[in-house]
Amino acid sequence: MKKSIFRLLLLSLLLGSVLFNTNSQADAPTDVSVTLKVDQITSVDQKAENFGVVGSLALEWNEPKMAAKAGEKLPPERFYLAEDLAKVMTERQIIWPAYSFFNQQGRMHYQNRIATVDPKGNIFYYGRFSATFQAPDFDFVDFPLDHQRFYLMLDLLPPADMFQFVKSESASGLGDALGEEEWILDGAEVNITTHNELDVLASRFILSFEGSRHLNYYVVRILIPVIIIILVSWFSFFLNDYTKRIDLAGANLLLFIAFNFSVADDLPRLGYMTLMDTFMLATFAITGMVVLMSVWLRRLQNHGKGELADKLDNFAITAYPLAYAGAGLAMLWKFYF
Repeated sequence: MKKSIFRLLLLSLLLGSVLFNTNSQADAPTDVSVTLKVDQITSVDQKAENFGVVGSLALEWNEPKMAAKAGEKLPPERFYLAEDLAKVMTERQIIWPAYSFFNQQGRMHYQNRIATVDPKGNIFYYGRFSATFQAPDFDFVDFPLDHQRFYLMLDLLPPADMFQFVKSESASGLGDALGEEEWILDGAEVNITTHNELDVLASRFILSFEGSRHLNYYVVRILIPVIIIILVSWFSFFLNDYTKRIDLAGANLLLFIAFNFSVADDLPRLGYMTLMDTFMLATFAITGMVVLMSVWLRRLQNHGKGELADKLDNFAITAYPLAYAGAGLAMLWKFYF
């Protein structure tokens, strides 16, 4: 009798365990394997704070309702256009892992979108697209020595208890020929998290990568010309004619203004100072002081105080490079300490 009761209890526990596992598996969300690759960077618009991408997206998941029924013979793979597959699943009242890019701007253009379904209900979706993505986290404080982080945020629309993103065996990341000449792009990372944009907790897949600038342009087009202009301003101190010195310093000041507008065209209207702004502002200030000092020395000379003017002029020859060295150290202190 005791053995019979024991067997009955054991059988009950086993049945309960099987039912519990079955319900858990039924309630578990469907895994959606995702591979996202950036094949090309078509543009990086700093003023609009966005960037253009040509990329490819692959999704894989299992849908039992699309599997072959008992005795049904199906080909090894059924090919669909993405629109046709969506129509078939809609007719069968099947929910699929619809997605949206959270930081996409404007329309997304597809070159192609196809899907395959095997007899077990495994669905593979592939799409190649081009789109523009917002980059609101750009920080230009260290421009042009800045490092920026770029993001592509892929959101599932069904809730997380129905579908969830998982990393695929194929690696997401950057292609080998991005075609972007201004930036050095690398350091791709993948992160899976959740979002609650529509008051529904859903899965989010984030592909991020880092960009730093090729500095050749800024060195050749801005830094070297500015250094030459600074040296020309310094060489003007060796002129005894203060009138010519005033003309030369004034022309240099206009050149710095032109350089400032050239740099400003590449950036949005920021509410903070960048490294380049600080450099140009210090250059303006010192060059402006050179103009004022040349005018003052000319007035001293006109008032018969040529000896005092010469002493001040000799002091300025040494003070000028020291002023720039001090401004450079102040910039380093402000931005890097």
